Amino acid sequence: MRNSLGILFFLLILGHGHATATPNLSSWPKVSGPYLGQEPPRRAAELFAPNLISTNLSEIGSVFSTDHTEFYFTTWTRESGTKIMVTRQVDGIWIPPEAASFSNHPSDVDAAISNDNSRIFFGTRRPRPGETEDRQNGFDIWYADRVGTDWSKEEYLGPVVNSGESQVYPTVAADGTLYFQAVREEGYGKADIYRSRLVDGTYQEPENLGPTINSEHYEGDVYVSPDESYMIISIYGRDDDLGGGDLYVSFQISEDEWSPPRNLGPNINSNKRDFCPMVTPDGKYLFFSSKRLGIGDIFWVDAIVIEEFEGS
Repeated sequence: MRNSLGILFFLLILGHGHATATPNLSSWPKVSGPYLGQEPPRRAAELFAPNLISTNLSEIGSVFSTDHTEFYFTTWTRESGTKIMVTRQVDGIWIPPEAASFSNHPSDVDAAISNDNSRIFFGTRRPRPGETEDRQNGFDIWYADRVGTDWSKEEYLGPVVNSGESQVYPTVAADGTLYFQAVREEGYGKADIYRSRLVDGTYQEPENLGPTINSEHYEGDVYVSPDESYMIISIYGRDDDLGGGDLYVSFQISEDEWSPPRNLGPNINSNKRDFCPMVTPDGKYLFFSSKRLGIGDIFWVDAIVIEEFEGS
């Protein structure tokens, strides 16, 4: 029951809208400048790129490439399922979003890009190598490598990382360490946060981050800073939860010790589900997804709000 509940919660996140339309790309304006030309937010969360990225569709799970010239996010419709979309700067102009070349299955979600911009990771329910059936009970982590201005054919990350019932929402530290959400028999709750160290190019057996981070609740989407000094986690079920799941911050004390997660508060969280955290590669802004407007949308806020919790 514990494992099936964790997967069910994740699927509810994906199905968090009733949109059936497709984006009207013919009305895409000429957009230039950093962050798609948007006016930067301050200490309270604001909708990101309304009518461009955050639309009447369902948008979740966003990430910038490390050179800030690409912006990836996930959309969902009843007809097509989930799809990872990308908008790129071409000659300084952001072009209309299109499906990323590696996103060719109706369950692809949660893109994350390595610190050197050479590899993109994502979650999917597509069949594992040698199998013909889609995953029924959870997700796996796949990846593609940078080839020129695009990506290689997508590849299965392998059975070491993908050894649980479900593993999704990857995030990558500067040294290649992979953090992700997983549902496993030995877990503390409905879903936990794990990490897998990269040693000589090979991912090692995933480690549960332990009872300070994980609990009987649902620890879901996780972002870890490149230097692993802090992480942002979406947690559902705690007593201080403002709604259907909030964002929390934890700071690294030592390699294997983290501070207890603290709720980021009402300037960021709402009385609806808040999830899918990501900090821009320049460290300036926290992006996340929220259901506060009734459909999934992408929000952003000045990342200084994270620093204000350190040591307090």
